[in-house]
Amino acid sequence: MRFLKIQRYLLVALLFMLSAVFCKAQDYVEQKKASYFTVSVPGALGTFPMSLNDSMAVTGYYLVSPTVAYGFLEDAAGIITTFKVGGSIWTEPESINASGEITGFYETVPGVPHGFVRYANGRIITFNPPGNTFPGGVQAEPVSINAFGVVAGNYPFPNIASAGFARSRTGVFTMFSYAIGSSYPTVVTGLNASGTVVGFFSSFDFTLDAVSFLVNLDGFTTFFSVPLSETHNYETTIAESINGDGYVAGWYGVCADFCETKSGGGFVRSPQGVFTLFNVPGPIVALPESADFDGTSFPIPRRLSINQDRVITGSYTDANQAQHGFVRDADGVITSFDPPRGMQTTATSINDSGVIAGSFYYDWDAQASIGFLRIPTP
Repeated sequence: MRFLKIQRYLLVALLFMLSAVFCKAQDYVEQKKASYFTVSVPGALGTFPMSLNDSMAVTGYYLVSPTVAYGFLEDAAGIITTFKVGGSIWTEPESINASGEITGFYETVPGVPHGFVRYANGRIITFNPPGNTFPGGVQAEPVSINAFGVVAGNYPFPNIASAGFARSRTGVFTMFSYAIGSSYPTVVTGLNASGTVVGFFSSFDFTLDAVSFLVNLDGFTTFFSVPLSETHNYETTIAESINGDGYVAGWYGVCADFCETKSGGGFVRSPQGVFTLFNVPGPIVALPESADFDGTSFPIPRRLSINQDRVITGSYTDANQAQHGFVRDADGVITSFDPPRGMQTTATSINDSGVIAGSFYYDWDAQASIGFLRIPTP
């Protein structure tokens, strides 16, 4: 298991417990028609799209075995190209930009991730932040790449706590951390076209479990939490995604009366710092889980994603613990969705045309995840 994901699972799982009970959705939910296309690497044990661009190029990873994964790229014509970093047992693309450049991480030794960029011509370079020392070797876990080739991600900080980095196209690194020890990691979740990095860190304030941040490449940093009208025992603000105009999507949780009363939901933060809160029909799925295949667990990533039109996608669970995708438009209208015959839907990315990528399970085969593209009907 990857160093960051272990820490992030533990941190976010703890925080998300505080927002396990959600209020009734204040925006109405309707079902809208859309077209669905499957994304599946032939022979794979599971296919997991992670990101798509406006040219309809999709990238992600697929399982060769329960413990071996390689990357894939599907173009607009549906042609799939598979790839891996040389010598790796796990290659996991996380993000693709407008030029078709892909970033993600790979492992040659389980639990020791390193960063990579795959250029549109297929050439792959690898990297780690300088001065990054950790038992098992230097490590890095990129999460996003923008149109200028800037990569943002995470790496182990001394005493195991994670920190963030931004890497320019020419290989210049900027590192930052708000950690005050191994129990207070800094986690990068996204990056936009102007190079603004978004994420969250565990706060030392006993009433604030997690605070979100924006970091510009010029070094200017903004911290923020969802403003609430009442005082709670604990409050959590997790920023997940940022668009080119600086709108941030994320989720929040609160806990009052010694955590006997819990609530939470999603939020959109404008560049001016104005928050709009929203609720979906069930708890937002905001942390990775592990799925079991032949007794071996592997990660299934979850995330909220916001596009340039401020349309947000993500996933939630209903009262029966079934998982569904949702899309929230800029006017606040929320639509639930599942691919035909689909179950356990996970939405991971949305492009500026409103096309959503993700994965699901057919009702007749809950063992093999299938990727999908959801194309909205005009």
